[in-house]
This record gives sequence, C-alpha cells and structure tokens, in this order.
Amino acid sequence: MEVNMWYSPIKKLSLIAILLVAFSSFAYAADIARTLRTNTQDNNDPDNFIEIGLGAGAFVGSSLTDSDGIFASPIINLSASYNWNGFFIDVLAETAEPIVIGYNAYNSDNWSFDLVLGTTDGGVSEDTDDRFIGIIKRQSSTMLGGRITGYFGKNILQMSLKYDARGRSKGTVASALLGRNWQYRNWNFHGLVGLYLADAKFNNYYYGVTEEESAVTGIQTFDGEAAITFNSSMGVTYPISENWIYRATVGFGSNFGQNDSPLYEKKRNFHIGISSSISYVF
Repeated sequence: MEVNMWYSPIKKLSLIAILLVAFSSFAYAADIARTLRTNTQDNNDPDNFIEIGLGAGAFVGSSLTDSDGIFASPIINLSASYNWNGFFIDVLAETAEPIVIGYNAYNSDNWSFDLVLGTTDGGVSEDTDDRFIGIIKRQSSTMLGGRITGYFGKNILQMSLKYDARGRSKGTVASALLGRNWQYRNWNFHGLVGLYLADAKFNNYYYGVTEEESAVTGIQTFDGEAAITFNSSMGVTYPISENWIYRATVGFGSNFGQNDSPLYEKKRNFHIGISSSISYVF
C-alpha cells in the first residue's frame, strides 16, 4: 500500500493527535531517555543542552481521519533542557508532553524525586477532520504531580502520577517505565518498556462523545473508560562527532481501550513506529 509523504494541514493536525499517543514510547521524561542514550551510569547532575536535527519517520496505527492509519513524514527534531538549582525545564522531543517544568525535591546516588508540571496537547476539534464539525474542541490539560526515578547501574526505573490541575478533564494519569542500555564500541543501544494508565475522566474528556455531540455530528455516543497503554522501544545512538549525533528508534505498543472510541475512523489495537535522525547538540 502506498504511503504518502505529504499531507494537507487537516491531516497533519490529526497525525499530531495520533502520534501523541502512539509515540509515547519514544518520548519519556528527559532524565531517563537522555541518560540511557548518553550511557550515564548513575544519577549525575543533568546537562543543559539544545538539540536540533532532521530525520524521517513512519507509523502504522489507529487514525482519527478517513486515512488507513499509515503515515510517513520528514521529522524536525527540537529538544532542550535547562537546569538551575534543582529547577528544570524540558522541552519537546525529550518529554512525553510538549513542555515540562519541575523541581528536583530529592536526589541521591540511586534515587530522585521530582515535582512536575506539564501540559498535554489538545485533542480533536473541527480542524482535525470534517467528521468533527460541530464537536466541542478538546483543550490541553495541565498535569501536576510527581515522579520517582531509581538508578541501578544500566537499569532505570521511573514511576509518575499526575492530575489535571486545570480541571478540564479532571483526570489522573500514571505511568511506570523501565529502561536499560548496552554499549558496543561507540554504539549505544537502549531499550524501554512502559505502562501508561489514564482514568475514565481523562479518557472520557478526550475520547468520549456526548449525546449533544452525537446529535450534531452523527457519531455514536461513547463514555470513555480507564485504559492501560503498553509501549516499548529499542534505539541506538552513535556520536558522529563531538556535537553531531545519529539516532534511530523503533517502537511497538498497544492502545487497548482508547481506540474503542468512535472518534477513530481506523482502529488498530497496536501501533508500530520507526524513526531516524541526525542532530546537532549545543
């Protein structure tokens, strides 16, 4: 089946919404993802950095539009982290949310606890697809909570719990993530597996369909329920030079429960993605 490399603005918006869920296996909190990629052995002081790169990616999974759920596209990789006296800001590609602001409340050789504040992207709206004309636009949520990270040699365990402090979904999300890396000469391989739980309130806000929305759009009513998503990924990082980095990642996961929503035009109980990029790190 042919995969288009370019999309209309509407389909780009829907693709973004899908990737927020599907590529969550590729985008974790900065301290664990970057630590694995840079082969850090323990909980060292985090680095300040800016990373800019170009690459390409492909994805197979569920789709909110009338497409078949198969996408391929160029990628602009932009990520950054700034740390000062325990406070930090992590941006874009290194986070599961676009921006995470936090404070490191506890730090030892093996354990770290952070208070974190992040924002999700919005969900469906009239701009996503013609099917959603008349639907109430889903706004972004401000997620407040904590995360604890344990460092055991090359293994890292991280758990988090967050609540929608803005009160739009009034939902709670939790996650548990385990990662490990392997070094072979200059090639640094890493693996990640994780579980992500969103409660019924969170899923109902983003994936539910009210009777009023159903009457206008013709989409079947739906009440979102609590759902668990499994994600896994394998990646490799290779330092081309002091500042240039090559990275490739492949991921697999399931989104059982979320894609029960009739908002999805194409439903799959799994998602697969692959990406490759070259970046410059300041």
